[in-house]
Amino acid sequence: MSLNLFHLVFVISINSLIPILLDKLPRDPVSTHSKIVSLNGSDWLIATDSTNTGRNKEWFKSPPVAESRQTPVPWVIQDIFHNYHGVAWYWKEFDGIENPHKNGRYLLRFKAVDYLAEIWVNGRYAGGHEGSETPFDLDVTDFIKKKGKNLLVVRVLNPTYEPIDGIALKDTPSGAKQYPFTGNAAYNSGGIIGDVELLIVPSVRISDIHLVPDWKTGNVRISTTVINTMSSGQSSLLSYRITDSKTGAYITRGNLKQNFKPGINQSELDLIIPAFKLWSPESPVLYTIESSVQTSESVDESSQRFGFRDFRFENGYFRLNGKRIFLKGTNFSTHYPVGFTVPLSEEMLRTDVINMKSLGFNFVRIPFGCPNARILDIYDELGIMVQQEHFGCWQIGDYGEYKFPRAANNEELLVKRFENSLRDVIIRDRNHPSIVMWGVLNENADNAIFRKAVSMLPDMRLLDPARLFVLNSGRYDKVKEIGSMSNPGSSTWNIPENALRDWHPYVWMPYTQTILDMLSGFSDTTGQKCYISETGLCFPIDLPSELGDYQLLGKGQSDDALYYRRQYDKFLADWKRFGMDECWVLPADYISDAYKTAASIRETAESAIRSNPYIVSYTPTNGVADAVAGESIATNFRRIKPEMIGSVILSNESARWCLRTEPQSISSGGSINLITSFSNLDVMPAGNYPATIKVFDPLKRIVFEKKISVNIPVYKSNIEPPYAQLLMNEAVRIEGPAGKYLFTAVLDSGATAPGGKLEFYVNDKYDLPKLPVEIVVVGSDSIVEGWLLQHGVKMKPFDKGNKAKRQLIVLAGNAPDSLTMISLVRQMATGSTVIYLSPSTFRSGKNSTRWLPLANKGSIQPMDAVAGYYRADRWAKNHPFFSGMPSGGMMDYKYFRNIISKTALSQEFTVVAKSGYTYDEVNSPLDHPSETVCGATRISHNYCSGIHLGVWNFGKGRFIVNTLNIAENLGQDYAADRLFCNILIYGASGLNEPIGVLPADFNKTLREIGFE
Repeated sequence: MSLNLFHLVFVISINSLIPILLDKLPRDPVSTHSKIVSLNGSDWLIATDSTNTGRNKEWFKSPPVAESRQTPVPWVIQDIFHNYHGVAWYWKEFDGIENPHKNGRYLLRFKAVDYLAEIWVNGRYAGGHEGSETPFDLDVTDFIKKKGKNLLVVRVLNPTYEPIDGIALKDTPSGAKQYPFTGNAAYNSGGIIGDVELLIVPSVRISDIHLVPDWKTGNVRISTTVINTMSSGQSSLLSYRITDSKTGAYITRGNLKQNFKPGINQSELDLIIPAFKLWSPESPVLYTIESSVQTSESVDESSQRFGFRDFRFENGYFRLNGKRIFLKGTNFSTHYPVGFTVPLSEEMLRTDVINMKSLGFNFVRIPFGCPNARILDIYDELGIMVQQEHFGCWQIGDYGEYKFPRAANNEELLVKRFENSLRDVIIRDRNHPSIVMWGVLNENADNAIFRKAVSMLPDMRLLDPARLFVLNSGRYDKVKEIGSMSNPGSSTWNIPENALRDWHPYVWMPYTQTILDMLSGFSDTTGQKCYISETGLCFPIDLPSELGDYQLLGKGQSDDALYYRRQYDKFLADWKRFGMDECWVLPADYISDAYKTAASIRETAESAIRSNPYIVSYTPTNGVADAVAGESIATNFRRIKPEMIGSVILSNESARWCLRTEPQSISSGGSINLITSFSNLDVMPAGNYPATIKVFDPLKRIVFEKKISVNIPVYKSNIEPPYAQLLMNEAVRIEGPAGKYLFTAVLDSGATAPGGKLEFYVNDKYDLPKLPVEIVVVGSDSIVEGWLLQHGVKMKPFDKGNKAKRQLIVLAGNAPDSLTMISLVRQMATGSTVIYLSPSTFRSGKNSTRWLPLANKGSIQPMDAVAGYYRADRWAKNHPFFSGMPSGGMMDYKYFRNIISKTALSQEFTVVAKSGYTYDEVNSPLDHPSETVCGATRISHNYCSGIHLGVWNFGKGRFIVNTLNIAENLGQDYAADRLFCNILIYGASGLNEPIGVLPADFNKTLREIGFE
């Protein structure tokens, strides 16, 4: 402070200066303070120990020069030794430093080592630590050289599926970790993943500070753990100084004299902050407490930030600082390219949180553990509430098909590791104001771990009395008599499931009426409030962009880059085989269109969810940066996907329309239900807001109009209205031309709200093209036969001996006897066309393609995985099959809602791997068609692709394979009717030509296709 400014402050207010003057008073004269020396850097050595013989070879004394490589720290083993898991050793030389403190100590602090660490200093064992996420200190005073070079050696166990030293990967708190790098998992990376520091401290030091701010009074309970390494008690002064974190302005201070006995000591002090301000997403006010413990000669200091806030579930809603709040959240497993749990730079951390804020999120769930603690500081600063979980919350003890001998007390060990995982993360992060909820478990069954979690609550309350605990996200345990959550201050699970459902509604796409009724609460008869803590859908990984960024970084050989390269190579092979360049010039154009489709699908689901009056928070699985799922608005390298931004912002709007039609496609003259809801997250004041509903035809003419009112009620004696209200559900008859219609809702005055536009389709049921007069039907399918009769098509029985003319043959229902199937291909070879109308027509037992007339038959496989979350994109070419229908790119999930099927004829697909969570990639060779018309491609998760409609030449004839849901929707859905008509017309072309002669060597063809 300048002298003139000092005088000015003095003149204005001598009283306001007194605390500042007191703060400037010197402490007792001392000359030595604690010192922290960073041991991070790129000069570490690392070597693998695949045979686990490093101890016997005494690597703790010196590194094996031939086997070692240079590595930065913090970093992961797998970037130096690709796809390696097991034991690795680290070496670091550092200069000795004199300790200025009388009886001072040297500590090594590791912010995180994943998973098991053993440490030697100058060849002597100093200690170890188990656990991936949390820091630990080792006192190395007796081992360190104060002058000259010191050698620090760290042995790290990154566990594998098979036990090493009795420890296997899933015996440990490891979250979703699996290997090799794959979808539906986090990569099993490990190593020294946090900072390494040498602390030069006095004999009396602060080891931990726990702050409990009271949001009503401004009181801060300060619990300090002090360690005295002397053999006798030490008279010391604990001092605390609180400032405004943003401005640095002094607020208050406090001192406490105490005689600390040898060992661990606890001390408590309360300080009041006058005129304190609350922390919230809109105003994330932070305070800093500087703490010190001073003896006669030395001072040890610590600094911590905190904030005042209260978060709980009460009277049916979450409340922040006493006011109800809708959690507009995202699940976000912090993942980074190359380093996996270690970001390439801190800028990545900050970018993620800035993106959350700009997209309207106020909440994030960090599932299954978050090793990087620095991001919590950024959540504190920018105002994002956090549900923090830990590595032990999921999959611990979940071995899949990996079988190996386990200790008799294995369950006891698992429970203890789970307990340590949760406890240590709480202790590490409990001062962060952004953390409002602790996640204890995720999707856990009712087992020993679950029962331990239930019983731990009183102990967890001792660690943190001020936060909400979430027992088991998704409540897969199904133990309804135990509550789902525990409010701050409660030592019981006092939020019962019938008061709040922790819900993971993963649903298949396209969204049926049943699914949308469920998401919107139409089918709910309980009135149970819901916290959607997981749901969503995935889109393609932007592989061209991702791979370019890896190459730019010089990391094209990293484990994740190689995974993405494998997926992209498969995609490019299919791009060529399927002729996808008929729809898109570049693969990047395909991905851009896929994002637009995903945004539309997402808006459909989120409109239903936001219209649900029972939903009190929404946290979809669509974080702000990808891992392997593609569900985010940015790539792994934090490149924004512009096509996704609008849908995310709309989902987080505080006041919005939620529109829906049922069905989403009708025939002219039919009725459509216009469903109109309005969601207000307490931003619009009470009152009546006039609004107008309109429907426009393809020529922009109004075909329906209605005035309605949005009524925002006044709060009355703790009776709070739901966040959403249904305003209209009316059947409207639509007469007009075929095409896209627009359903709109607009507030006429008083406010504005987005989301008030929705398209639906009207079709002309009389414009179906003229069908072939005569068709041969094989098999039995009453729906198909009835539809053909209704449309005037003559159905002829199949003549196995036909040699007179080419025929159009439709194979409906299940495959008939083998003689019939062989006769079909004989007639096909002489010029007939066979339509395999559904996958069941060539199934035999467990063989899904037994009667497919190909040498390489591929396999009928699901295109989507994990309840539809990992979704393949469906596409259709401009082809006669799709005449008069939307085509030439991504399939419209509204128009084709009923006929998009889960399965397709596939060459590249995935099956569940031994772990039970990951998937193995499988190649089942397929002779590809001459015309691939409609297909499915999944480049989120592991790669998968398939054919929905294709045409194969066979001798003089051909056959058509369909795997879409056409047959079951005939007569019910115009898209099914039109598509079937088009296929029949296409199949009938060329049948007037003379019938061909069966080749003399046709029996060889039968053998090649397995039809003997």
